[in-house]
Order: sequence, then C-alpha cells, then structure tokens
Amino acid sequence: MNSGRPETMENLPALYTIFQGEVAMVTDYGAFIKIPGCRKQGLVHRTHMSSCRVDKPSEIVDVGDKVWVKLIGREMKNDRIKVSLSMKVVNQGTGKDLDPNNVIIEQEERRRRSFQDYTGQKITLEAVLNTTCKKCGCKGKEEKKT
Repeated sequence: MNSGRPETMENLPALYTIFQGEVAMVTDYGAFIKIPGCRKQGLVHRTHMSSCRVDKPSEIVDVGDKVWVKLIGREMKNDRIKVSLSMKVVNQGTGKDLDPNNVIIEQEERRRRSFQDYTGQKITLEAVLNTTCKKCGCKGKEEKKT
C-alpha cells in the first residue's frame, strides 16, 4: 500500500503520548494497533502487553478491540517508520499513565540493549581433563598463573 510518497513522522503522535487505538491485526509476537489521525500502525510486542508473561497475544486482544497505548519508540528503518507501543504502562480502563516518568520503559530498553551487546560476541570455553591441581589435588582443575 505504498502511495509513492516516502513515509514521514510528521503525522505521528509525539513520543510517550498516550492514545486509544484499534487492534488491526494479532500475530504470535504481538498486535498491530491503528494510530488515530494517520494511516500508520504500531506494534505492541507481546512483552509490552501486560506486566505478566504473555505467550499468546490472541488471549489478550482481538481484532477490533479498543486499547490504550503509549508510544514508546519510533525509528526509520529501510525508508519505513517502525512504531513501538506499550499497553502495560497504561491503565486499560482509564487510559491513565502508569509510568509517567518512563522509568519502566528506560529500564527495559537498557536491559535489552545490554543483552544485545553480548549476543554477538563469541565465547571460547576451555576444558581441562585428566589433570590434577597442584595446590589442592582436585582432578579436572588447572592452576591459573598470573
């Protein structure tokens, strides 16, 4: 559904804005929510649907449901705008912000980023078999020299 025009962020709500949107599609990894006032949809990943673990997003929302969401991220990737939303930091009954200072969102982002930093690194494991430690006499240990 590309109209030939590049996507822009002008019509998107500001970062950390709370609004009510309609569930457009539910997948195994989350739900896409229609953003009012623009043609764009945002993703509520299953980790942002509830403070409890969500294995099946279809057990939480259905297509057509109205949900309160907070816009927690937006970025350009390959000339496309990716919009991240969260339901768990918004009271679904009233639309009240449960994380007004964005502490929960920042902690999760920091945790995710630090995990990603280590996943690309290779780990080398060295096994020492049939050896005896010179200090304690235990088998399978090697004395480290500094």
